[in-house]
Amino acid sequence: MHTSASLALNESWDPDVRDDMEMMLNKIVPEGLQYRHSCEGPDDMPAHVKACFLGSSLTIPITDGKLSLGTWQGVWLCEHRDHAGSRKLVITLSGCPRDSARSPLSPVSPIASTSS
Repeated sequence: MHTSASLALNESWDPDVRDDMEMMLNKIVPEGLQYRHSCEGPDDMPAHVKACFLGSSLTIPITDGKLSLGTWQGVWLCEHRDHAGSRKLVITLSGCPRDSARSPLSPVSPIASTSS
């Protein structure tokens, strides 16, 4: 919900990955350029650009009530300001909970009753 922060999926085991990502983003989008939007400080406009590059939403499948991520993957809240305030997230779940009574193998399932 913030224009200077982003969300990303990336490796969450080795903290060097976070440091390297920050280094690369700072090389790609440096502070100190002649940004026209500068009233909120020298880190604000670069933060907007970095947030645009990484994005503000993720789609992650959920299996058996758990995020279906790779072995090393984690969700990053990427803060691109040097001294930002608090951040809020909105999480929307799409789909429906698994109902074993409505499984295609259940005798009460509409699917099971159509087979011969």
